[in-house]
Amino acid sequence: ERLSSGLRINSAKDDAAGQAISNRFTANITGLTQASRNANDGISIAQTTEGALNEVNDNLQNIRRLTVQAQNGTNSESDRKSIQDEINARLEEINRISEQTEFNGVKVLSADQTLGIQVGSNDGQTIDINLNKVDSSTLGMSGFDVTSVATKVGVGASITDANGETVKLDAAALAELETVAGGDVYSTTDKDGNTTYFGVAADGKVKTVAINDLTATAPGDKYGAADAGAATAGLVAMTTQLDTIDQAMAQVDELRSSLGATQNRFDSVISNLNSTVNNLSESRSRILDADFASEVSEMSRANILQSAGISVLSQANQVPQNVLSLLR
Repeated sequence: ERLSSGLRINSAKDDAAGQAISNRFTANITGLTQASRNANDGISIAQTTEGALNEVNDNLQNIRRLTVQAQNGTNSESDRKSIQDEINARLEEINRISEQTEFNGVKVLSADQTLGIQVGSNDGQTIDINLNKVDSSTLGMSGFDVTSVATKVGVGASITDANGETVKLDAAALAELETVAGGDVYSTTDKDGNTTYFGVAADGKVKTVAINDLTATAPGDKYGAADAGAATAGLVAMTTQLDTIDQAMAQVDELRSSLGATQNRFDSVISNLNSTVNNLSESRSRILDADFASEVSEMSRANILQSAGISVLSQANQVPQNVLSLLR
């Protein structure tokens, strides 16, 4: 039976302790083999997600290029609108990637989630893949607009209000102030001392202009928003918009880095699992498998003894015949 099955233990009666040990080894081996497949699935999920993020990054790079292009003062309003149309298309593509990228039915970029990958044969032996929702909203790009005409107040410029009081504008931050007719300009000051001025434009919308280090000859000055715009006009560098894009790309890069590190970890896990499976298989084989050399030798010995016994018995049966032959 051992030679026909190749096993030293064919039932518990052959070796009860050995049978129990080999059974535990078998459970570990099958579990670790499946865990290796799970880790490969984890790599596939990370690769799928990272590939989608690469496309998101490409779109962000193009949006940044278009934003820089929109800063050029030679662009007309229609030029900026055309640039905005392409930016909107890029943002829509980012949203499509977020909604449609999936692995085995799991959407990997449409929500913040953690996927646990079982990489061992026992409870709790998992590695987490942390996935984040990535779309125009989570990237801070919702409503991203480069079509606004900005007004810049030059360094050292000054204006005089209707009462003849001078207001010195040492520097201007970002002006989102379009054409403002008449109307007073009001101010708010944050905890850092930065002052933001706002007024109502001709279209009825509230427009703002942020001016740093403003000093006035008298407190409570009011002056027309048109006066502020009359100082020095031009397109302000869209520093906040470019910074928004840079932050979005940094967010994507951070997630891609995390996924890359996770893939490398899974590679190490798979190598360790395969090594463990090989070692356990060899250990189980030493307990469970038959020693063919010993079994063949034993079978040969039994065959020789059997042949010898048959030969002796045959000769013994011939003795009476020989005696009768002599009596004749």
